[in-house]
This record gives sequence, C-alpha cells and structure tokens, in this order.
Amino acid sequence: MKLKFRYSLENFRGVAIIFVMLGHMSSFMDMGTTGNYFHFFFVDATAWFIFISGYLFFYLEIDRFKYGNYLYKKIKYVIFPYLLLSIPAILLGLYYSRNIMHDLTPGMYALWSLFVGGIVVAPMWFIPMIAIFFLLTPVFNVISRTKLILFVTIVSLFFGIFSFRSIYNTNPFFSFLHFSGFYFLGMATAKYTSSLDAMSNSFKTIIILVSFSVFLLVGVFYPGMENEPMGFLGAYGELNYIILGKLALLIFIFFIFEKFFNVKNVFLGFLAKISFGLFFIHGFMMLFFSKFLYGFFYPNSFIKFLCEIVVVIFFSIAVVVLLKRVFGRWSRYVIGC
Repeated sequence: MKLKFRYSLENFRGVAIIFVMLGHMSSFMDMGTTGNYFHFFFVDATAWFIFISGYLFFYLEIDRFKYGNYLYKKIKYVIFPYLLLSIPAILLGLYYSRNIMHDLTPGMYALWSLFVGGIVVAPMWFIPMIAIFFLLTPVFNVISRTKLILFVTIVSLFFGIFSFRSIYNTNPFFSFLHFSGFYFLGMATAKYTSSLDAMSNSFKTIIILVSFSVFLLVGVFYPGMENEPMGFLGAYGELNYIILGKLALLIFIFFIFEKFFNVKNVFLGFLAKISFGLFFIHGFMMLFFSKFLYGFFYPNSFIKFLCEIVVVIFFSIAVVVLLKRVFGRWSRYVIGC
C-alpha cells in the first residue's frame, strides 16, 4: 500500500518545530496571565512530533519494514548526532557542577546523561525517549496491521491526558508511556487516510469547529503554570490540560492543513527539512540566553520575549544552515539533517 506524499504533513511539521521552540521560551514566566496563555498554547508541541513520527513510520515502513535496516538508519541519523552533541552538553553539566547536585561522579553523570538526556540542554531528553519507540517498532508494526490500533490509540491517549512527564524529563520510560498515544494516533491516521479523505467537507468542517472549540474551552479552564502538577507518579490521574489542548489543536491543524495547506510551502517545507537540527541546536541557544542574556535589563517582559525569540529561533536557524554548509552531506551525522 503506497500512500501519496502530503504537503499538509510537511507543512505541519514546519509549524510543529516553531511551536516546540516557542514552547521552550523561559520568558513566559515573567509575563503574568499572558505568559500562562502563551505557555498553554505552545508548550508540549513535542506531542505533535511524536504524532508525525508515528504517521511517517506507517507511511514509510508498512510494506518494507526490516527491523535491522530501520535501526541502522536511526542509529546513523538520530543516535549518532545525539551522542556527538551530548559531549558539549555533558561537559557543560560538569562545568556547572550538575553531577554534584545529583550526587554523581563525573563518569556516572556522563553515563546518566546519555541515558536520560541530561538536564543542562533541555530538549535532549527527547532522544532517549524516542529511542524506546525505535526499539519497539516490531510491536508497532504488528499492531498497525490490525484494527487493534484503534483501541490501543484511544486507551493510550486517555492515559496521556491523565498523566504528566517526569520531573526534569529524567525518566525516558515514563515519557514514552505519557506520549505513546500520539504515536499510535499518527499510525492510525496514516492507516485510515483513505477513510479520512472520504469524509464529506461538511463533516470535516464540524470536526474543525469542535476541535478548536475544545481547545479554547480547555484553555479557559487551564489553571496556569504555577498550578501544574509535577511528576509522573505523583500527578497520575489528574487532568493534563496542556496535553488535552494539544490533542484538540492537533486535530484542528491537521484538518485545516489538509483542506487549505496541502500544497508546497517553501518556508514551512524548509523548516520541516531542518527540524531535527533545530531540535538539537535550539537547546544550546536556550542555554546561552538563560546564562548570558536572561538577566539583562529589558524595558518590559514582551521585549525580553522578543529577544529570546531572536536568539533561540533565528540564531538556531542560522547555526543549522551554517553547519549544513560546513559539513555538507555529512551534516546528518552531526545535527540530524
């Protein structure tokens, strides 16, 4: 079964990486109620990347899946760049004495950082978690071929809506359980693409309106950053407003893009192609801003937020483009794109 290429998904991937970077802005915390709404709107767009990963796994691998070949590609283009970029991240952690904070020797801290992603360059937690998805692809491949995929998707999404990530994202297994519903949803969406395409325009319009209304309603009741539960085990069973909101917004954007943006978009396509590099590099830009620019005097919190956008987003794009030119075809082994 060959699925047609969808520019809507590529464009969505470009939007997703923008949301991910915006969701990591520390300046939200200085913006009061406005910051809470920004936080609700942008944070945890990582869930969308996991959805896209599930979709692409089904799209690219369903008829030609070979576990060894699949893992080999992921090791080359995901794990190897992660290991390479972990070197400066671990060294920075040792420089800031993070090993002492965790009561670890330098060697144990380095090993621990590799397995959990560390906490100095925040987005690095994603790779140990996504590696679990890679390892379990034979199971996903079997599930995706049956109607069981629908049941598993619903149950795992429900679980994610009533769970939270571990504190500082230091438990990849808990993160895997928390986000797995979005991966299954991506696979199910790819599997039943023809059924989605066959929906009437009026029904799709209803889905768009309902999903956006749910997103707005959840946002109204969002209790704010300061009242969010902490931890996976301690907060299990409490409603995760942000994840529910991200699910509703995902459905809204997916159908909107299918309807209006299923065409080539140069800018979003460019961001989609370098998204993995941006995911890696923007973490270092976040660290740079927090250590050297966060404490500057700014006229107001909004100006501070704009400055952080320039550093974290625009500088990250510039660095990725530069590294791609320096390393050429080898850049995929360095920054993943």
